Amino acid sequence: MRSSQGRPSVQTILEELTALPHRGAATANEAKAASLLEGYLTEMGVSVEKQAFETPKTYATVVYWLMGGLLTGLALIPVTGVAIGLVWYFIWLGWLYFNWRYSFITRFPVQHTAYNVIGRWPAAGATARKVILMAHYDTAPVSLLYGPNQQGRFRLSLIVSLWLMLLAGAMVLLEVAGIGRPYISYLRYSLMAYFVAQAIIGTVGYWLKGYTNGASDNATGVAAALATADQLIQAKLTDMSIEVVLTSAEEVGMIGAYQYVGTHIKNWNRAQTLAINFDTLGAGTLTIVEQTGTAELIRYNNAPTRIARQLLKTEAFRDRAQVGQLHTADFDSVWFVRNKIPVLTLCALDEKGQMPRIHQLNDTLTHVDPTPVYTAIDLAEAVVRKWVNDDENV
Repeated sequence: MRSSQGRPSVQTILEELTALPHRGAATANEAKAASLLEGYLTEMGVSVEKQAFETPKTYATVVYWLMGGLLTGLALIPVTGVAIGLVWYFIWLGWLYFNWRYSFITRFPVQHTAYNVIGRWPAAGATARKVILMAHYDTAPVSLLYGPNQQGRFRLSLIVSLWLMLLAGAMVLLEVAGIGRPYISYLRYSLMAYFVAQAIIGTVGYWLKGYTNGASDNATGVAAALATADQLIQAKLTDMSIEVVLTSAEEVGMIGAYQYVGTHIKNWNRAQTLAINFDTLGAGTLTIVEQTGTAELIRYNNAPTRIARQLLKTEAFRDRAQVGQLHTADFDSVWFVRNKIPVLTLCALDEKGQMPRIHQLNDTLTHVDPTPVYTAIDLAEAVVRKWVNDDENV
């Protein structure tokens, strides 16, 4: 179904994206999804860019490199003290990756080509404001760690693993110095067994079940980003450019968004740029995200987030949305926060503060409630309008 202007409707986007069995990064289905997205943007009358970048297909590759490197270093400790350097190198790479910073581990083999799909509505004049509407379109591998009983403990499990990595680094220093033997050696073997178990638990869902269909996570976000762009275009707000950025490899480690920001940030005026990220809007209450992060906290303390909070006090949104935190992995918008680009992230959370069915086989269209999608579209448009018209947020 198309809108009265011939543009794709929210329901059409949801149905056509979820008609694919999955949209795993750098797979044939991702290419088909990218073609669909390119078609939607073309129908909306905009020029389209496909930004190619290199990425692992799943985070399983990253986990195996991290744990493999760490285990190799730990195994070599009795042979050579030089292995201390190898152990700490992989601890450092793991700390960066699981605290949602750039880690060179994402560049380890094997790399594949994925695509961000970008549509631009330019505005004349060097002083034009820029609005970026972002959503990832790739789907996640199935994971045991995101089950309904495990999702709430996801952050804790990551923090425990990170601290045990640091403990391993300290233990090898003691062992090489000859302190605490043989008990330090026993502890090293125990930690090695733990890291093997974590690598298996974290990736076995993918090997057994493959990818999710990704209806809520994140066909809903794609539909919301495109619909918000359409409404802003129809509003004809003056002196404002719009950019729709539909990223891939978010489920690998926000790699598509990292490539997009790194490529374009030098052309942005921070005072005149605003980004809105839509992610997983298929169940629960629309939520304005104020904090994420693992061991390191990531805070959304910026103009669009403050504007969205103000709008929650109005009659239009008082009972339709909430403010919340999410510490189960992170969002594409992390790179905007780290680069001090004003960004608002919208998702939907249930009464437990969780995203129902993410990274599970039942993340299908039959379980999607479109209410948070339409609320996100309305709130995003309202935030942009207020930002444009409010001089104190310039």
